[in-house]
Amino acid sequence: MRNELALRLAPTDGWVGTLELPGYRAGNVIAKLDDLPEVDPDHLYFDLLLLDAGGHTQDNHSGPCHAIARQQSLDERSRFVRVVAELVRHVPGDGCGLTAIGRALTLIRERGIGVDGLIAATQLLDDACSERAVIDSLNHMLELSLGSDEARHSMCDVVAELARRSGFGELDAGTTLHADFDARVNGINDGGLGAQVKFIVRTVGKMRARHYLRGVTDFEMVPKPEMFDV
Repeated sequence: MRNELALRLAPTDGWVGTLELPGYRAGNVIAKLDDLPEVDPDHLYFDLLLLDAGGHTQDNHSGPCHAIARQQSLDERSRFVRVVAELVRHVPGDGCGLTAIGRALTLIRERGIGVDGLIAATQLLDDACSERAVIDSLNHMLELSLGSDEARHSMCDVVAELARRSGFGELDAGTTLHADFDARVNGINDGGLGAQVKFIVRTVGKMRARHYLRGVTDFEMVPKPEMFDV
């Protein structure tokens, strides 16, 4: 499942830096580590770069990375930058730079990429980002977790149930408007995973959508190292 997704990644995606100080580019962001002992003798230094269309640095967020001590393994370093890059892959589409997500990035530098820390960071990201960025992020997480075909299939029942409970108001499946209800649900599901996630986000709200999907899928809806074979 993950291999089919890898084929659709941006052609610029990939590893940068060195084995000891790795970085990863995901879309228009690069997450990378540096060694600046004069800043922090015990921890590595983290940079997140936002690139413009020409590949030049447009904005950056930097600081000591207390989640990565200098003695941590090369694998742990690689996992960190890959997960952080994927976490913020869709944020640049908002056009607001990295200032708006500074709290989330600082949290990641402090707490690392454990599931609890990532869930807390995504709450801050979803609050700061646009609805479009949240939809793209959730769509990406569903594809990573399930594969695109299975994700779309799984969301069919989720969309139908959410529509019955709150999405269409008077168009309840038990009324005489049953055919209209089915037609509208089918219209959403026929639109693909993007349309399904858009309906969910707009129905429950962008701040609640990730938590809602976590409950109906049993996935954390955050990037994890095993998704990328790191």
